[in-house]
Amino acid sequence: MPTQIVNISNNEAIGEVALKCGDPWFKDFPRNIYSQAVYRAERAIAKLYGVMERSVTITNDDTGTSPIVIEPLNFNGAWRITVTPDGGTETLYEEVSLEKVLDNANSSTASTNYFYHILFNANQRELYYTFPELDDEITIYYTSSIAGEEDYEELDDEGNLQAIPVLPNKYFEETVRQAVRYMAKLGLAQFEGLKAQKYGRVLQVYTRKRDEVEERHLERSRPWIEVTPWYPV
Repeated sequence: MPTQIVNISNNEAIGEVALKCGDPWFKDFPRNIYSQAVYRAERAIAKLYGVMERSVTITNDDTGTSPIVIEPLNFNGAWRITVTPDGGTETLYEEVSLEKVLDNANSSTASTNYFYHILFNANQRELYYTFPELDDEITIYYTSSIAGEEDYEELDDEGNLQAIPVLPNKYFEETVRQAVRYMAKLGLAQFEGLKAQKYGRVLQVYTRKRDEVEERHLERSRPWIEVTPWYPV
């Protein structure tokens, strides 16, 4: 049963970043560069605030039945689950007891009961849900455990892109702001003249004091290290 960690695409953020950079038609930079800026901003925010939310998509391509195994080892708990049947419409499911999921077939309102339950069984998590069908696409939004700094690295040990934690909507404005700063720096490096001035103004507008944490006047506040050799008599 293949499992793929996925990133939620953020077309609104990409469009807003381009607009705030004065490049709504992507003439200065192609769209994929703006997408990369949003990607980097999301990673930085996830690391800064310790966001530990992710999403995983599972295809029910085994027998089309329930339960199915949730494979990610860093899975702590689901907070939202949707199911999209093959050629159908995505439906939000409600978490209930296992008994309620299993007894749904005997319910008079079974046709409207979109239920799920996650059971920890034999050292693995199993997802039970109503109306399982072959090729169902199940999207699970979940909280995860973070092993350490390496969990936020852009590439894994094999050079593949790592999935970023899913950012709640409250981080949208901060994502846009940091992505704008990233693009402004690219603009300053790429262009000259009036266009470089434009990106300089953009960078100034969207920069906060805490963005540039540097030790200033380091050479005046710390003395040179002196080494005194010692020779035995």
